[in-house]
Amino acid sequence: MNARLVLATAPVSLEDRYGAFAGAANTEPSFGLACLAASAREAGAAVAIVEAAAGNLPLGETLRRVLEFKPTVVGLTATTSGIEAAAALATRIKEARPDVLVLIGGCHGTALPDETLTHYAGFDLAVIGEGEITLVDILQASDEAGGIPQGITGTVERRDGALHHNPPRDLVHELDSLPLPAWDLLDGFPAAFRPSPARIRRWPCASVVLTRGCPNRCTFCDRSVFGRMCRAYTPAYAVRMIKQLRDDFGVREILIEDDTFIISRKRVAEFCKLLLEQKIDITWSCLGRADRVTPELLALMRQAGCWHITYGIESGDAEILKSVNKNLDIPQIRQALEWSRAAGLQTKGFFIVGFPGETEATLASTREVALDLPLDDISVMLLAPFPGSEIYRTASEMGTFDCDWRKMTTIEATFIPTGFTKESLEAARTQLMRDFYFRPSIMLRQALHLIGRPRAAWATFQGFLAFLQVLREGKKSKGAL
Repeated sequence: MNARLVLATAPVSLEDRYGAFAGAANTEPSFGLACLAASAREAGAAVAIVEAAAGNLPLGETLRRVLEFKPTVVGLTATTSGIEAAAALATRIKEARPDVLVLIGGCHGTALPDETLTHYAGFDLAVIGEGEITLVDILQASDEAGGIPQGITGTVERRDGALHHNPPRDLVHELDSLPLPAWDLLDGFPAAFRPSPARIRRWPCASVVLTRGCPNRCTFCDRSVFGRMCRAYTPAYAVRMIKQLRDDFGVREILIEDDTFIISRKRVAEFCKLLLEQKIDITWSCLGRADRVTPELLALMRQAGCWHITYGIESGDAEILKSVNKNLDIPQIRQALEWSRAAGLQTKGFFIVGFPGETEATLASTREVALDLPLDDISVMLLAPFPGSEIYRTASEMGTFDCDWRKMTTIEATFIPTGFTKESLEAARTQLMRDFYFRPSIMLRQALHLIGRPRAAWATFQGFLAFLQVLREGKKSKGAL
């Protein structure tokens, strides 16, 4: 194969993605690009990765690095808020090298392929869903015939001035058949990357995703890329991946980022037992779901190196949880948090402000629950009706929806439920964060977490300064109501 492939994330600045919290933002690289790069390289392509998002690279520098590799194919991935930046990069690539085939993949292109290709002429082809096998087929076809490949399963292509939908690609059921991620293609990995300081105990660290697909039906989530069927690397393969990170790259901390990691208790238990049996010196954190944990499983996870678990709580109001198909109630969540605390795990809760049907009373319930639950940390986001989610299709019926893709970052209100203003909704989010963190018990826990971790302490200090700025802006917004 003669193909030369560059895979790149959209050049969206940390300020655009995180606002005032850019100084303490997550700059972990894309696990998905490392997986795609490994499959392409295994097939015989020459491959480079340009991690523009995590590296906070401006458009010009990203373009320079892409063209420096002299690619025949460029694959871009973007979230909804980053699609404009990805399109700008695609346009610049085409201006400099019209012969280069430019692909767009990821959640936005999968959810809205027609709109994406119609709005942005720089993209030649949209890759729909999982990309490893589709990408290899595209590289082989472009290598043989040149031009925009036609008839590739799992793509939407430009053909004769129109868009043509090819048949969908089957999901990868045996994830172990895929090669280990190409970590070595990430410039400066792992030392050049860092997560949010609250998620880290040891350096350096790496993020992994060990499952794909989600059977849950939360209306605010997009499942268009990986589908509703949960698939996973086997525990043996997952431990092999982590062992490679530890032995070959010196990684000491793992962030397991998938929402469905704990969906199979048996698989998680086997994963933990293998870590213990092989005596892999690693600490890790993960996301959990309250109805999937047990005291025994949490204790085993702690023994195997897990120290932090995050639960999606979303709202403290039972009717809101029911309306978004969360299929959890507050007593279940409380029990899971108490079990986690008893096992010696630190806990974090994800909350969302601004659901359809939100009222001052439901926000008060969320505040009461957030302050009452045994949580060490919280994240409070504004609802963003992402393309591919059920709420995206119905948002305009339940309030005011500003469908500006660039603003869909969860730090700015794009959906305003009936009865609120943008200012009042953002002020409610700020008030919840202020009430949670400005408590002596929480401030003490945060301080204890930073003892002996100077690198995390600096990032946390930057985040704290940003937090104070957010609170000041929130006060101004509230005073203007």
